[in-house]
Amino acid sequence: MDDIFQSYLNNFSFVLLLFCVMFFAKWLYNATTPYDTFHQIIKQKNTALATSVAGFMLGVVIIYSAILAGPSAGLITDLILTGVYTLVGLLLLILSRIINDKLILHSFCNRLQLIEKQSTAIGAVQAASYIASGLLIGASLSGEGSWASAIVFYALGQVCLVVCAKLYDTVTRYELLHELEAGNSAVAISFSATLVALAMVLVHALIGPFVSWPASIQLFLVDAFIGLVALIVARLFIDKALFPSICIDHAIGKERNYAIALIEGTVALCVSLVIVLAL
Repeated sequence: MDDIFQSYLNNFSFVLLLFCVMFFAKWLYNATTPYDTFHQIIKQKNTALATSVAGFMLGVVIIYSAILAGPSAGLITDLILTGVYTLVGLLLLILSRIINDKLILHSFCNRLQLIEKQSTAIGAVQAASYIASGLLIGASLSGEGSWASAIVFYALGQVCLVVCAKLYDTVTRYELLHELEAGNSAVAISFSATLVALAMVLVHALIGPFVSWPASIQLFLVDAFIGLVALIVARLFIDKALFPSICIDHAIGKERNYAIALIEGTVALCVSLVIVLAL
């Protein structure tokens, strides 16, 4: 009975710590933006910003959960280490926002899109970027390497997300950033799912044991290559096999067909999940 009580006490402690982390994350998000997120969401009912914030909070929980899943060193030590590692993860998540704004969504002002235009398309992509980065950060911090390896592989993961955006723009028949700036939510759904799908594949390389720099980097690059190629093949499969009577690029880019975009994005996520389980 005492062991059961102790187990419940431990679980409650980590739930309480999660509430503290989420409360701090909310204020950190607000403090690192040039606008008042609380006013925008509560008074202006800004759905675009709320979508972005929701993705940020989910990214935070992903990081927290990944760290929590690591080996235990005792309740007090676990609480301290989980808090410290999550704080580092939060700072990296804020850095990911800057990378997203400057290197992925670089052709327009993200603040203008979120606050003045209240573009749900941009909010969705930002949310996906947070979720994808949360997966990469959580996997990097929960691995068996050092702080140096965690930062290096986080950086490599961010580079892969940027490359993914460039590759996505290349293989599609529409201009990604132009469509997003125009508020094309169908493109946002498709692209957001692609970012998260790639991050899911990269997690496989990040959670394994750190053997050496050459071996770990090689595994990461192989997984990144497999993920990128698989997502391209999955898109061709959708276009030629699932919907042979239409062009999905035209349906998503020109017709803004949310239904096609939802199916395309779901297939991308399914393919990445199978890759992770099969590797």
